[in-house]
Amino acid sequence: MAELRETPLLRFAGVSVRFGSIVALADISFEVRRGEILGLIGPNGAGKTTVFNCLSRLCAVHQGEIEIEGRSLLALSRHEVSGHGIARTFQHVALFDTMSVLDNVLSGTHTRRRAGFLTDALRLPAVRRSEHAARAKARDLLAQLGLSELEDVAVADLPFAVKKRVELARALASDPKLLLLDEPAGGLNHEEVEQLGDLTRQVRERFAVSIIIVEHHLNFVMRISDRVVALDFGKVLAEGTPAEMQAHPEVIRAYLGEPS
Repeated sequence: MAELRETPLLRFAGVSVRFGSIVALADISFEVRRGEILGLIGPNGAGKTTVFNCLSRLCAVHQGEIEIEGRSLLALSRHEVSGHGIARTFQHVALFDTMSVLDNVLSGTHTRRRAGFLTDALRLPAVRRSEHAARAKARDLLAQLGLSELEDVAVADLPFAVKKRVELARALASDPKLLLLDEPAGGLNHEEVEQLGDLTRQVRERFAVSIIIVEHHLNFVMRISDRVVALDFGKVLAEGTPAEMQAHPEVIRAYLGEPS
């Protein structure tokens, strides 16, 4: 058990990704500890989205290793990633607009269901029990995220900030160990960003989940992250606490450019 506690939840080790002649990631290494919020920052084109796409198995890794709880993530297919404890939200909200809030969150529970095609087709008691448990779980998530009164509302009729909470609830429905938040503050006003910061911390505590945040809103990242990894041109530029990153000359230069 001691060995399990010391093993990081996630480990990138010398990962490189190329798209033709373009190097998207160049030998990057970092870890995510259990229960922490890690901010991943960098200018446009730094490689942040590629990191998330590697974790989602949406792009091939040409060199290096990615491990989740000491097991190779690269040995998994795309559809197996969620079942191994990784869930993701997207910069552009990816929900089923014509479905209700409740049904969208229910769609996130499917990775934990074990019934086969025949069992589902025959509507055996195990299937009914599973569906009942999934519905109860989805409603509990809606309650915890302040969405209960909207469970029957079609997602298309919701404000953008509320859609983001629905997507978060759907991600949590898969019981993740690692939650990937892709530009969660994008499109939100100042008050909504403040509320998102509080909600992100609450999610970490309530669900005992580690979180990686890719975000351009630096004040938001620095306020809620335990550690920050800065990328630039596909390489790890610096890593440390938010205070260390805010004072790091290379990080400042990457964002603000060379002084004239």
